[in-house]
Amino acid sequence: MTTLRIARHAKVPGPDAQILFPPAELGRCVAFAIVRDTRARTLSRTDRLNYFPASPLTTLTVVMNGQIHMANALCDLQTLSLSEPVPREFVSLPQPGPIVSWSPGAVRVVTIGFFPDAWCKLGGALDGNCLPQAIKAAAETFRRSRDAVVGWENFCGLLQEVWRAAHTDEIVPYWSGSSLLADWVRHVLLQSAMSGPGRSVRAIERRLKRSTGHSRQALEFFAKVEQLHGLANGARSETAAQIAHDAVFCDQAHMGRAVKRATGFSPVRLNKLIETEEAFWCYRLLGERF
Repeated sequence: MTTLRIARHAKVPGPDAQILFPPAELGRCVAFAIVRDTRARTLSRTDRLNYFPASPLTTLTVVMNGQIHMANALCDLQTLSLSEPVPREFVSLPQPGPIVSWSPGAVRVVTIGFFPDAWCKLGGALDGNCLPQAIKAAAETFRRSRDAVVGWENFCGLLQEVWRAAHTDEIVPYWSGSSLLADWVRHVLLQSAMSGPGRSVRAIERRLKRSTGHSRQALEFFAKVEQLHGLANGARSETAAQIAHDAVFCDQAHMGRAVKRATGFSPVRLNKLIETEEAFWCYRLLGERF
């Protein structure tokens, strides 16, 4: 039987790709940041593609050097190269499916993943790509920092001030934050169930949609795919059927459909791409969370 080995690969993220985590105070606001710096790399046109999975997060991307062309669905290199480059700072709403981007040359870029409910508290919206002025000011710190880690520390320092002012007491205050989507999903589900006047399924769904932009079903899908990623990342000799069982999928075919929905590829194809293709560096980097 086929063995699933998502994110267990020969290639490993190099110094051109980093995942950065926020301080504890911002743990309920920001999941993580991803930095990509290819200025010291010689890459082919194809290697300058970047594949990303579906995500429930609202993201802020700051392009410090170079250009990025992006599509909100998988497409070929020619289509991407003919598109207009994205702005130097742009907001991406939660993505229900995989996306791809491409750079014609070297880039230095940081993408910050905000939990949608926290994004709303900071003045953002889930139905538009407006960048709150306070967050825009904090993002400028990256442009003034040559080192990504220093830029991240400065950004977090300014964002903490904004978060303290925007953050209000919650019905479920004990969640300390996490880079794992599954932890956040459990938190917002409980928060929606315990807040507001109604306790019906419909009332809870409305509150959940209002605070996160997602239905319960969508959030549980993201949590389940992430759990699968974590299980497969630590697997050694388990078959795909065993991993599907551990991840509480009905069967291997059900798991395969979920992986394809989130990434655009079958598990077998995705494994091969993660192992061999530069363009799938983000999948390898996200595996470092487990």
